[in-house]
Amino acid sequence: MSGRIAIVGASLAGVRAVKALRRKGFGGEIVLIGEEGELPYDRPPLSKQFLTSDEPITPRLLEAASFYDTVDLRLGVRATALSLRDQAVTLNDGSSVAADHIIIATGASARSLPGLPDRIKGVTTFRTAADARRVREAFDEGPRVVVIGAGFIGCEIAASARARGLQVTVIELRHSPVIRDVGALVGGTIAALHRENGVDMRFGTTVSSFVADKRIRALHLSDGSRIEADLVVVGVGANPRTDWLDGSGLLLRNGLACDERCRVIGGGGHVWAAGDVASRPSSRFAESLRVEHWTNASEQASALASNLLDPNLFRPYDSIPYFWSDQYQHRYQIIGRISSSDDTTLLHGTLRERPFAVAYHRDGRLRGVVACDMPDVIAQARVQLDDETIQLSPT
Repeated sequence: MSGRIAIVGASLAGVRAVKALRRKGFGGEIVLIGEEGELPYDRPPLSKQFLTSDEPITPRLLEAASFYDTVDLRLGVRATALSLRDQAVTLNDGSSVAADHIIIATGASARSLPGLPDRIKGVTTFRTAADARRVREAFDEGPRVVVIGAGFIGCEIAASARARGLQVTVIELRHSPVIRDVGALVGGTIAALHRENGVDMRFGTTVSSFVADKRIRALHLSDGSRIEADLVVVGVGANPRTDWLDGSGLLLRNGLACDERCRVIGGGGHVWAAGDVASRPSSRFAESLRVEHWTNASEQASALASNLLDPNLFRPYDSIPYFWSDQYQHRYQIIGRISSSDDTTLLHGTLRERPFAVAYHRDGRLRGVVACDMPDVIAQARVQLDDETIQLSPT
């Protein structure tokens, strides 16, 4: 297959799409467009090794610079519009890229907070390498750290700050960390882990106001308390990057709505999406999924490339979501599609100690497993979820 393919987003999904297209024999032109001005890098280490290393390190590249020798790589430019009629992407430098197929891999952007002061030193979100550099530089000054949001990113940043010996407070509106990802049962064990390591965990409260001059000084919470702070990291989730597609004619529904082949609905069969920005149907879990995880971005990009290059091939993408989080000396692994409303069964260990594993099920059917330091259990769960096995056997 020849012609031109434009990939918007030099993210993991975008780079994996390039790699899969070349591996599967595409010899045409590939244009890879990235908003950041640096070579594509791996995001997961940013909240872990990048912050905790004794020596400054650089972000780990997804591929060596030579990988892009056969690619028209355009960094430091942002897509601003898409024309389905012209099959073209408009960029903020005034240029446009027309292509036979367009792959959207723009990912997600970090949410901010209402009432957050503009241009105040010491306040940042955490999504990009630039964000990680700001936090790393601040860590070197020994600040009092406040993390707003106890999702996995917030918990990882808190753990990294404690590894540097910093004073850390975590503020979370809900009554448990990562409750939307693992529910209150396992969330409680994660809260206990952070408290064991000296983190001040504040649940059921939120920020009511900020105290700042040219930099952040303190936060007032809705429970009436005040926390002094030199560095505030906002980790309250992310939104899919679809704002530039308003009015394009593509179906925007919790990101870009795609079919089983990763084609964007409304794109006439020429627009595709992968990674954090893509919402796709899952027959396995009987719902639409938008998955913000490393493994999904890589696997979805490969499936997309196969379907794009061979229109006669029907390869529905319905991968099992998988995610991991390193906190202190422990690794949490989550596989499947679980929610706080699922029933739970303790498979191994005890929740007061680590390691442990918990199964999540609904109506007698296994939905997923969360394990701490038990990779073999996760491997077993993957097989059983693939086989749609009803339940794992506790031991």
